[in-house]
Amino acid sequence: MNFKKEYDTIVIGAGPSGVKAALRCSKKGLKVLIIDSNQNSGGQIYRAPPKSYVKKSNKSLEENLIQIKFSKHLEENNIDTAYNHTVWQVSPGFKINTFNEEGAVEWSAKNLIVATGTYEKIIPFEGWTTPGIIGLAACTIMLKSHQTIPGNKIILSGNGPLLILVAYYVLKFGGKVDAIIDTSSKIKWIQSMFSLILNPKNFIQGISWIFKIILSKVPIYSNSLVTKANKTQNGISVEIQNIKNKKIKVLDTEVLAIGHGLTPSTDITRLLRVDHLYNELKGGWIPKLDKYFRSSMKGLYITGDGAGISGAIAAEDKGELAACALLKDQNIINEKEFNNTTNKILNRLKRYEIFAKGIAELNSTPTSLIKNINDNTILCRCEDITKKDIKNAVNNGAKNLNQIKSWTRFGMGPCQGRTCQYSVAKVASEQLKCNVKDLGYLTGRTPLRPFPLDKAIGDFEYEEITKVEAAPL
Repeated sequence: MNFKKEYDTIVIGAGPSGVKAALRCSKKGLKVLIIDSNQNSGGQIYRAPPKSYVKKSNKSLEENLIQIKFSKHLEENNIDTAYNHTVWQVSPGFKINTFNEEGAVEWSAKNLIVATGTYEKIIPFEGWTTPGIIGLAACTIMLKSHQTIPGNKIILSGNGPLLILVAYYVLKFGGKVDAIIDTSSKIKWIQSMFSLILNPKNFIQGISWIFKIILSKVPIYSNSLVTKANKTQNGISVEIQNIKNKKIKVLDTEVLAIGHGLTPSTDITRLLRVDHLYNELKGGWIPKLDKYFRSSMKGLYITGDGAGISGAIAAEDKGELAACALLKDQNIINEKEFNNTTNKILNRLKRYEIFAKGIAELNSTPTSLIKNINDNTILCRCEDITKKDIKNAVNNGAKNLNQIKSWTRFGMGPCQGRTCQYSVAKVASEQLKCNVKDLGYLTGRTPLRPFPLDKAIGDFEYEEITKVEAAPL
C-alpha cells in the first residue's frame, strides 16, 4: 500500500473502539490512517487468526466473524491500514513514528485518536515465573486466534469473567480444566448479577459458559488464591489457599493460566504529558477526559478501554463519541448533528457503565493478593527486582514511583513497567501507608517498545555516512 505522509486523522489501535472512530471520521470525508501492531483489525477481543490458519480451517468463532466485518468496513471506506507496525514514539503536533520488518516510518496528522486498549495485570506470587505459567489474556490469544489450548490439563486462576470465558473455550476445544481458582466469593458474584443483567447479550452468554463448566464438573475454589507454584517432573504443583479460613490445598496440572484483571494502556498519554487521574474501578491510572473523550491536549482524543475499562461493546460507542468530538472541533458537523448523535450514544453508555461497574468489582484486587507476596518474590521480571528491593528503596527515602524506579531500576526493562507498575505501587503504598495515587505514575519515555537498532539506522555503507565538522569551542 502506498501511504500518504500526512493525514487528517490517525488512529492508533485497530480494536473495536479504534475501528468505529476511524469509520465515522472517514464517512465525513477525512483521510484516515489506522495503525496496529497486529496483522489485522480486531484488537485483543476480536483478534484475527493467522492468514495461513484461515485457509486451512473451516471453523469460525463469533469473535472471528466480527473481526472480518471490521476489516471489510475499513476497506469499503478507503481507510489506510498500517498493520504489523509498532508505534515507538508519538510527538505533539502530531508525529507518529513506527517500525516494521522493512524499517522505520513516520506519519503526521492534524488530530490523533489513541485506542490502545489494555494490558494484563498479574499480581506476583512465589514461583510465578516458572515455565508453564501464562497469563489468562495470553491464553485467550491462543484460544481465539489459533483455536489451540496451551495444555491438555490446565488450572485457571484469578478473578472476573475472563476466568469463565477461558474455561469455556478450553473445554470447547477439548482440553481439561483441573480447577478454577477465583479470588471472588460466590456472594460477590450474586451481588454483581444486577449490574450484569443490564447487558442481556453478555449476561446470557456468560450463563451459557457457566452451564458448560458445571456440566463438565470443573472444581471451582471460590474466595481462594494461588500462593505458590513449583515445577515438577510432569508439570506444575500449585498451592492454593482459601482467603477466609486459610486452608491450603495442593493441585497438580500441566499449565497454570492466571490473571487479575486489566490495566489501561497509558504509554502514549504519559509520553505526551496529558493530565491523568487514578480510578481503581477503571483499572488504575487513566487520562483525564471530558465525556466525549477529549484529553487535556488539543487534537488528542483517548478512547476505548485505554480511557477506562468498560468492555468491548462500550468501546465501540466510546470510539463513536471521540470521533464525533473531533468532527465537531473541526467544524465538520454542526451543534445540532453533534447533539443528536452523541445524546443517543451517551444514553447507551450509561447502561453499559453499570454493567462495567459490576465487572470491575469482580476484577478488583483483594488485599490478600498483595499480602501474599513475600520479600524474595520478584516483582519486576525484566530487572529481577524483588519486593524486598522495593521496600528498601521506600525505607531509604523514595516517596514516589519515579524515585523508586531511579533507585532500583524497576520499570527500566523492555516492558517499561507495564507488567510490574501496579504491583510495585501497591507494595510501596502499603509500606508508606498511603494511597496508590499519592505515588504518581511512571513518566512516559521513548522508545515505547524495544526498537531494533538496524531499523533505526537504516541500510547504508560506511562511506555514505555524513561527516559532521567538529563543534567550535
